[in-house]
Amino acid sequence: MAGLSGNNKMNKGNLIQSIFFIFFIFIAGYTLLQSSIFNVKKILVQGNQYLTQEKIKSVSGIKAGVNIFKLNLEPAAVNLKLMPMIKEVQVVRSLPATVVIKVAERAPSGLLTAGDRFIEIDEEGVYLKETSAGVSGLPVITGLSYDLPDPGQVVRAEGLENALEVISGLPEEVVAGLSEVYVGGNGQVTVYTMEGVQCRLGQAVQIKTKGEMLSGIMLELSKKDTRVKYIDLSCAGQPVVYYENNTGAI
Repeated sequence: MAGLSGNNKMNKGNLIQSIFFIFFIFIAGYTLLQSSIFNVKKILVQGNQYLTQEKIKSVSGIKAGVNIFKLNLEPAAVNLKLMPMIKEVQVVRSLPATVVIKVAERAPSGLLTAGDRFIEIDEEGVYLKETSAGVSGLPVITGLSYDLPDPGQVVRAEGLENALEVISGLPEEVVAGLSEVYVGGNGQVTVYTMEGVQCRLGQAVQIKTKGEMLSGIMLELSKKDTRVKYIDLSCAGQPVVYYENNTGAI
């Protein structure tokens, strides 16, 4: 009987402790939800390069002054993910009063024509936004047939993947000097420099090697007072420069 009485006292003590613990959690939760210490005072944007912080904050819908624990961060992330320029986004709390928006933007790789205007696309062919050819500093991709999708959607065109592989594979200094990337039959790619020099790259293979050769050739040509008809790099190991007098030189 004594043992049974002891167990009853122990169970009663455990019950009181549980009730006290639940009451403590309730009070703590209520305090967190009501305290002005946890009202959002700062919205921090990280990773943006093309979009402004103001634009990202506006689209997120997050406002200062709201209790940070009452915020539903998922709708903010969904809203931001709908922006064509944003590839990945993460919205997190940083206690006591900061919300951090981390974005990974899509970088424009080239331009496509759309009637009398131009659109930017990234390395995956995603339509980012309208732009002007002279303002963007990006090469225009030509020789393709496609239907223009809505912003944020992928442009579907035979040969576009070849053009984007060339742009992503060439050295940055070479791409910066290109005016056009033309995709011909059988996926043959030809690029044109700002100076009008034509370079035939052939298939979109060994682009890194071809790019390094093209960079070296263009550097050498810049030191010479000669006019080039075109450069043939379709065979990566056998680059040939054709001058205006129709002679070829390696």
